Amino acid sequence: MFDFELSSHPHFDNACRDFANRHNLVKLAERAGIKPQTLRNKLNPEQFHELTVKEMLSLIAVTEDMSLMDGALSQLNCLPAVAVNELATESLPVYVMKATSEIGQLAAGAISTDRMTASCRRGLLQNVNTGIRCLTLAALAVQARIQANPTMASTVDAISGLGASIGLS
Repeated sequence: MFDFELSSHPHFDNACRDFANRHNLVKLAERAGIKPQTLRNKLNPEQFHELTVKEMLSLIAVTEDMSLMDGALSQLNCLPAVAVNELATESLPVYVMKATSEIGQLAAGAISTDRMTASCRRGLLQNVNTGIRCLTLAALAVQARIQANPTMASTVDAISGLGASIGLS
């Protein structure tokens, strides 16, 4: 069983604010079937109204922006979401390069002696989430390559079985 614990940090509230700042809410509300003012209120943590799960899923589907889901998962102290359908859009080298880029930006932020503002912290967390997402997609791309080649898949299975039989795994 998992022992989920809610974070004391406002990850989901921050995700809602950032999401609202990145998108044209009037056009988005129309596409998602929500009134624009209602959507503004639901994405504003200081308002009484809150997004329902169905509304959040609809917004993610319309925008293909996983930040709301990442914020909800982060609130539960979980890693970011990875949409498996993203796998078809890029190739393995692109995923690896994107992950490397995000890790480089994270490293630059980590060694910076400047004051860590809330915006800077959110940017670094975005680097982490994007890096994890790209590494996961790279792993899925490798798995797809292995599964697409029956000879390679058989070899991997044989080596895995051999390692298990002699106690290497």
